[in-house]
Amino acid sequence: MAGKSACEAVAVSAPAAELGESPLWTDGIGLRWLDVPGQRLHTLDLDGRHSCVALSTRVTAVELGPGAELLAVTTHGFAWLDPATGHAEQFASVVVEPVSMNDGGIDPKGRCWAGSAVRDGSRRGALYRLDGRELTTHVERLAMSNGIDWSPEGDELYHVDSTAGTVTAWEFDLESGELGRPRLLRQVPAETGLPDGLTVDEDGGVWLAVWGSGQVWRLDPATGDRTAIVDVPTKCPTSCAFGGADLSTLYITTADTDGTGGLLYTAEVPARGLHPHRFSGGTRCA
Repeated sequence: MAGKSACEAVAVSAPAAELGESPLWTDGIGLRWLDVPGQRLHTLDLDGRHSCVALSTRVTAVELGPGAELLAVTTHGFAWLDPATGHAEQFASVVVEPVSMNDGGIDPKGRCWAGSAVRDGSRRGALYRLDGRELTTHVERLAMSNGIDWSPEGDELYHVDSTAGTVTAWEFDLESGELGRPRLLRQVPAETGLPDGLTVDEDGGVWLAVWGSGQVWRLDPATGDRTAIVDVPTKCPTSCAFGGADLSTLYITTADTDGTGGLLYTAEVPARGLHPHRFSGGTRCA
């Protein structure tokens, strides 16, 4: 993708979410996403039909599990989620209030990474790695851990601290799952908005939802320069993910902060995404 281009997203869902989050493309099923405070899992199937199921607990992110179940990041930890019934069975507790778990992602080796957040300025958040049933803390003193994804080669981890306004690229050892040196990829000024969820395309571009700006940016993975803009007709995009038959549709979740948001949007962009990875940590029966 050469030069900076712009396009506009269009709404594809009628029901609004209070806080849409965690878009997840699943081959053969379609696009799933959350209404976090509404405790609902939404699905837009391959024929464009919408459905939703009530969740038994508050879920902040969903990822592909080894089978039909989803791996759910809950307020306090991790759970197995049945997408048909909405029942979540927690198997790991990580934090207690007022700290809450937030966004997550699965690395190319099937380990889940998820971060926690606080809203009192105390920087008690952290970034964790769940490898099977073993939990490791990797980064501490975060304010609001958010978007997580990897470079196509798996040698960098991209991570957002929303309150700090930072997108950080960490050296990543794919075999060990250890982080190396960090570099600041992009600082988003507070007057512009807050960096939120992100996804990476097959060429390595980092697509970043910028809360408060009404935009999704594509960042050059080497320089952090903005190379494309998707205009979203509502103020607070929250996250994005590629989907569709050829992974060239960018799905964008939003929050309803002023009565005009909370819909799911799509944008046809000159890029293709990568298939999401599956958690390799067994099942609830393991």
